[in-house]
Amino acid sequence: MLLSKFIFFFLLTSLSLCISPSRGLARESDEIEKRIISLNSLGADIVSKLDNDSLVGIPGSSLLKKDDKFAGKVIVSEGRMPPSLEKIIKLKPSLVIGSEGFHDKILDKLADLNIETLKTNTKSINQLEIFIKDLAFYLNKNPSSVNENIKSCYFNKSKDRGSAVILASTKPLLSPNSNSWAGKLLDRFNFDNISKDLESKTEFKGYVNLSPEIILKKKPSKIIVISFPGMNQNSLLANPILKKIIDSNKNEIVTFNYYGLINPGSISSINKACKQLNNIF
Repeated sequence: MLLSKFIFFFLLTSLSLCISPSRGLARESDEIEKRIISLNSLGADIVSKLDNDSLVGIPGSSLLKKDDKFAGKVIVSEGRMPPSLEKIIKLKPSLVIGSEGFHDKILDKLADLNIETLKTNTKSINQLEIFIKDLAFYLNKNPSSVNENIKSCYFNKSKDRGSAVILASTKPLLSPNSNSWAGKLLDRFNFDNISKDLESKTEFKGYVNLSPEIILKKKPSKIIVISFPGMNQNSLLANPILKKIIDSNKNEIVTFNYYGLINPGSISSINKACKQLNNIF
């Protein structure tokens, strides 16, 4: 039960990064001090790569805590707790980046206070490029310095890699369809995702509840298992449902990190996921 709640929180966080973008960011003059707060790790990472001095507030993400360049930045949210409005206002931001569907309430409050906000969308590499371009425009920076860090996501797409399924969770058995960041990455790398056309009827938009029978029937040549932060990989692979599928199909099992494939997380995480997908034959 505890594991299910743990996975629920991480999947919900990943979905918050995959809704709809806002547009219309104005390019600020270099004479105006830019003070940016990002309520998601991807926004914080992109801003730090474009102009780290302009980043003043970040979420309490494990990804960011491991990176020295975020040392000294004010943490405005932690875990499942909503961002602190008091901390945000105290930092006097010129822009606050958040995720539609996850940070709506606080972004609306900030907008009422005439603080500029940007709602993110990273459901595909193309939308990621737009996000990078928007922030680079606002900061008067060249986006190529960030785009170069996702070069593993650009390649010759002619290779047919066979069928695959991503198991984002085993209790319940959730798999991304084509309307998700993970599903679009599989499509980008020419994998035939057995869940791509299935309709999502779960609370997680872009994810379908698969039965073991569907996987056994479809017999995907690659099964991608997601390892969540703090989760023991051996215990995940020992799951009886997954073990039955593996033993029946003799599939190739590949383990991916949650960050990069399910939740974009950071530019580095995305690049690692793309590199790993490109190395699967």
